[in-house]
Amino acid sequence: MTIDLSLDRIEALRDARYYRRPDLRVITEEAALRFVEDVGFCFLFGDKGAEMPTLWAAICGEKRAVPTRHDDPDLGRTWRWKDTLPSRGVVYYGKLLRGKATLASLDLLPHFYALSPNYGDLDDYLEQYEAGNLTVEAKNVYEVLLNEGAMATSRLRHLAGLAGGGANARRFDRALVELQAELKIVKVGISDANRWGYAYVYDLFVRRFPDVPPAARAIPMDQAMETLLLRYLRNVVVQTESATQRIFRWPKWEWERLMERLVETGCLQRGIRVKGLRGGCLTASDLT
Repeated sequence: MTIDLSLDRIEALRDARYYRRPDLRVITEEAALRFVEDVGFCFLFGDKGAEMPTLWAAICGEKRAVPTRHDDPDLGRTWRWKDTLPSRGVVYYGKLLRGKATLASLDLLPHFYALSPNYGDLDDYLEQYEAGNLTVEAKNVYEVLLNEGAMATSRLRHLAGLAGGGANARRFDRALVELQAELKIVKVGISDANRWGYAYVYDLFVRRFPDVPPAARAIPMDQAMETLLLRYLRNVVVQTESATQRIFRWPKWEWERLMERLVETGCLQRGIRVKGLRGGCLTASDLT
């Protein structure tokens, strides 16, 4: 099946959904919050090869490369609001998708959590570690936060036994990404407790968002995947199936079940062709 949408038309529709237009431009912190709530989840600056709304483009009101000048006003607002919104607890911010900085609305956060390996208990990590699904570095970082409470990365690195540069710095960074991607820890603020005067403060996810695990337990995995996929397709309009799979990285057998169900219920069109895009594409049925 081929749909009558040119790449230019798809980009124009994305401009509206991504707030990449002067009339939709995000100019206040509250507008930034509304943007995240509207799209559901987005990257901060984007990721090459991954189609996704970004807070950066919404603040610019257009497609624009990230400048190298640190005094750029749009860049300043982007950096500031990606700190202040999570510090207020009104959005999630962390390396959730593809290891990239991601913002997610509180409305969709239980759906992400429902797909995580967690049950919502503080000691969930032990079962994963014993099964070989959590690195020792991630375990050590988690246990420091569990026992000591929220803290800045400089002290966290030291107490987790990963102080210094080189291999220790890389192991620490990988542990942070691992724990964020599995919704075990979350950024909750910033601190001046290092030589640069800027460091993230982390805490356990379940302490920051105690209402999310109970809400997630009421959401079946199929429903969680369906909700996140359809919101994504609403934003991007049309995307190749292979590129969409790379966003979520769900098991292949789960993906096939999801595709079959959504096609059967008429929520999704699969295998459609768009001139200029290679491979079969997906779109939500109510978008075409």
